[in-house]
Amino acid sequence: MSGLTLSVADAELRTAECVELLRALIETETPTGDVDANLSIAALLEDELVRAGGRVERVPAPGLGVHLAGRFAGTSGGGGAPLLLIGHMDTVHGVGTLERLPFAVREGRVWGPGAYDMKGGLATSLVALRLLAEKGTGPRADLSFVITCDEERGSPDSRGLIESEARSARAALVVEPSVPGGAAKCRRKGVAAYDLTVSGKAAHSGIEPEKGASAVHELARQINWMYNLARPAVGTTLNVGVVGGGTRENVVAELAHCTADVRFWTRVEAERVDRALCAAQPFDKRCKLSIRGGINRWALEETEESAGLFERARALAATLGFGIGAGESGGASDGNITAGVGCPTLDGLGPDGSGAHALEECVVLEDLPRRIALMAGLFETL
Repeated sequence: MSGLTLSVADAELRTAECVELLRALIETETPTGDVDANLSIAALLEDELVRAGGRVERVPAPGLGVHLAGRFAGTSGGGGAPLLLIGHMDTVHGVGTLERLPFAVREGRVWGPGAYDMKGGLATSLVALRLLAEKGTGPRADLSFVITCDEERGSPDSRGLIESEARSARAALVVEPSVPGGAAKCRRKGVAAYDLTVSGKAAHSGIEPEKGASAVHELARQINWMYNLARPAVGTTLNVGVVGGGTRENVVAELAHCTADVRFWTRVEAERVDRALCAAQPFDKRCKLSIRGGINRWALEETEESAGLFERARALAATLGFGIGAGESGGASDGNITAGVGCPTLDGLGPDGSGAHALEECVVLEDLPRRIALMAGLFETL
């Protein structure tokens, strides 16, 4: 790990530049689906990618904005598979959130909507690439920095782009926020989502209820059965979040529906629950079931290759004079997508902070130079 171009002390001299870039990113509010807002930040990011020595490809995302792919030539000259860097420019915060959570630097933190999730990760990565370019070096291998505009909606448009890039990459680094405290995310739960509709038979509930088949009653039994599919002891959970049905209290309900969110740590558990739900049968045979949905993102499971990535990052951080731990998250990211196609993935490399998706969102100021130096080191050594 010797011979690194950037030390933390070098990066500390440029912290103010990183904060100014982060300010520009935060003050360009970018809720998912606001095309004009996302095109604005895409233009800012494109300028930064070019400034860092990249060649930028724009990938249109109709109704969302545009995805960016910054291409950086490696210094090794050996060709081979590129390193993939993943981030997203969209946030969950609507335009106007700045009025309630204005950009600020106070109490050793940088505050603002999207600071932690995940404009801090974008800023530190861009500054790392810029500083390497200024010193006449750069990533060892060819590097592709993919920045999408729809991650907070589950990456419906960018999934194909991410999967294609990941299949041809040697490894993926995801600059989502670290676990509060600074740990990388070595595991993430996967996500599956389902919509269950029950069709029954309407009847008058007072005169001839026996002629009806209640979709609501059937749905209640189905929900109870669905909850029994969960295995909390191994981290498999199921949540029915939306329920509806029926028309009036004196009518046997003809229709009812619910949505279910399933989280899991392993592909085996995902497939077990999916098989069961797709094979669900009505308790009341007069009712019919229709289930839509399925596995949205496989779990980011720790593999020998991904564990090796973390060990490289941990050793590099130690060389730079600080430590990072191995953490996990019940939420999903685009790292689940890269891992799902077999690309070794290390997630949660953005700055330490807290308040994701909330009005207390911030990153730790003193962690910015550490992350700049860490990312630069990863680019130079992977």
